[in-house]
Amino acid sequence: MKRDAEATRERILAAASAEFAERGLAGARIDRIAAGAASNVRLIYAHFTSKDNLFAVTLDRELTAMAEAVPVDVDDLPGWVGRLFDYHREHPSGVRISLWRELERPDLGPEDAPVYAAKVATMAGATGSAAAAVDLLVLLYGMAQAWFFTPAGLRGVDGSDPHGDDRAREHRAALVAAAETLTTNR
Repeated sequence: MKRDAEATRERILAAASAEFAERGLAGARIDRIAAGAASNVRLIYAHFTSKDNLFAVTLDRELTAMAEAVPVDVDDLPGWVGRLFDYHREHPSGVRISLWRELERPDLGPEDAPVYAAKVATMAGATGSAAAAVDLLVLLYGMAQAWFFTPAGLRGVDGSDPHGDDRAREHRAALVAAAETLTTNR
């Protein structure tokens, strides 16, 4: 039976995404990725050459999927922030792997400056300058991602379930309202 190299590669990337999101680059193990992909270590190295490269390819895949699913909408930045929050709730691997990269190896991974440069260029007309667009994007991304980095104890200190859908909906509404205030005053 002929093996399907692309299917194997996809299984490896899916298993790598789960492993890197949970444990980061340093804590991830190639043998666990191989087991999760129903593959073997040798095939992982044949496809990706190194653990670092596998991490970089996995991160690039996650960021590309997010950028395609939730493109910046300069005409509705508060709505975009809400959609970005929703995407992170549905697909937490990307935001987690991005954080691991910043914590462990900010130099590793895809060259994402061109992607961000395109977003800044799109927003520069609305903000008046590239620097203002960068600052606004940093704030909006930070707001959309903050929920996922905030301790559950704080998210649930009001007695709500910090992992529940009702609390997330309330937070999303507050997030969109804050983004509206921020972008209205630009």
